[in-house]
Amino acid sequence: MDRRNFLVTLSCSAILLRKVGGENLIAKMRPLKKDTRLVKSLHQKKFRSEHGLFLVEGLKMVEEALQSSFEKVAVYSTDDEWIANNPGSMRISAQEMEQVSALNTPSKHLAVLRQKSKNLGELSGFVLVMDGMADPGNLGTMIRTAEWFGIHHVFCTRDCVELFNPKTVQSTMGSLFRMDVRYDDTDTIASSLTQMGYKLIGAEMDGENLYDTKFEQKTALVIGSESHGIRPEMKKHLHGSVTIPGRGGAESLNASIAAAVIMSVLTRRS
Repeated sequence: MDRRNFLVTLSCSAILLRKVGGENLIAKMRPLKKDTRLVKSLHQKKFRSEHGLFLVEGLKMVEEALQSSFEKVAVYSTDDEWIANNPGSMRISAQEMEQVSALNTPSKHLAVLRQKSKNLGELSGFVLVMDGMADPGNLGTMIRTAEWFGIHHVFCTRDCVELFNPKTVQSTMGSLFRMDVRYDDTDTIASSLTQMGYKLIGAEMDGENLYDTKFEQKTALVIGSESHGIRPEMKKHLHGSVTIPGRGGAESLNASIAAAVIMSVLTRRS
């Protein structure tokens, strides 16, 4: 089925559900078999890009999605009581949920949302930059951690893992709906931040001791990929680098852990 028919199918379902409002008919309605196939196709980047849609799963994530400014295309649940309190959601069986879920252990709740960039406007405060981040769990965790420390702007190089990858989405634990995450090429990100007065500080093994570093108010923290670190094309734009001193024998820290430690120190001194 092509993109137009996919969107028409889901849109018609949503319109019909809105018409019946909070009546018991909602809990009895079931998605068409072709909906199941189409929703499942969103596990793949190709179809997420083609349709401009993505999946959100789990009670907390779905409820945050419903409160967000992202357009809700369809909402599914196996929980009759929850459906009664959330008009517009569609009842499916546990077996059907297993068929469409991207999780190893399916939740009772799943939503299909339309992709969009949540640009928060002019940059303010510290910025996080991801260079070639390949692990979706790490990307999502760092977006979540950045929000925890009050960093609301995240830049990703174009070859970073996709923001709407199901594992990335789940790892953000809802931060996705509130954060400003932008993708661009390396030179554009670096030059734009520099022109706005930001100093790009990389997390590297041979950098200045983190705990001795004085950060400027306009600091962009650059985190490299798990396997390659910060690459030469980004490294040439750095104004400095920091390292987290260690005492044990481990070779390095996980990228998301390193980012959390640095953001903690960075924001505490602001």
